[in-house]
Amino acid sequence: MKDPEETSAALEPAAAGAAEVAALVEVMAKLRSAEGCPWDREQTWDSLRRYVLEEAYELVDAVDRKDPAAVLEECGDLLLEVVFMAQIAHEEGRFGMAEVARGITRKLIRRHPHVFGDHERAADAEEALASWEAIKAAEKSGRPVSGDRLPRSLPALLLAMKAIEQAGTGGGEEADRDGILPAFDRMQAARGAGDADELEAALGDLLLAVARGARRDGLDPESALRNAVRRLRG
Repeated sequence: MKDPEETSAALEPAAAGAAEVAALVEVMAKLRSAEGCPWDREQTWDSLRRYVLEEAYELVDAVDRKDPAAVLEECGDLLLEVVFMAQIAHEEGRFGMAEVARGITRKLIRRHPHVFGDHERAADAEEALASWEAIKAAEKSGRPVSGDRLPRSLPALLLAMKAIEQAGTGGGEEADRDGILPAFDRMQAARGAGDADELEAALGDLLLAVARGARRDGLDPESALRNAVRRLRG
């Protein structure tokens, strides 16, 4: 196997990236082979899901800490899990890394007609996002797709935001008034009555109303809470 650093040194960035990913795929295939690593050979999609989640969270944490070196490392660790899962799928005759990359590349080109097609260029990020969502909706029209389901493993606040977006429920002042304050009042009443079930239900509704308000203001409640915890810890 050629040294990846030597292979990529003389290549342009895109070609160098492709060469490095190809080297990673080759290494993973070797690890999964009969001459490879016993631990790697035993892994399955189910066993790897915890590592996918861990690496994704570690990458987010590196971004939050604004640590470029850590972001670089965590990007590699998360990419490893993608390549690992694709290699398992390849061995089972399902798909491989080529299909993974081809699928997302075609999706990016298809959903950016203002860049790769003959549409006028998007005036700003909001217009570009609206175009993406319109094309996405048209592609999914009339057919059930996995992307319509909410991943249950998402953090609760992120899950709430996804549910709000799919339901098309806004987060204007009326939603804040009709959601946050009544839920808070319900919590107070439930606390006084010693009703634990109602207290938990009211808390859930309060958090959901807060998430609606965050969506209205273009905020990420998950990030806001993480930053608040960081401030709490000093």
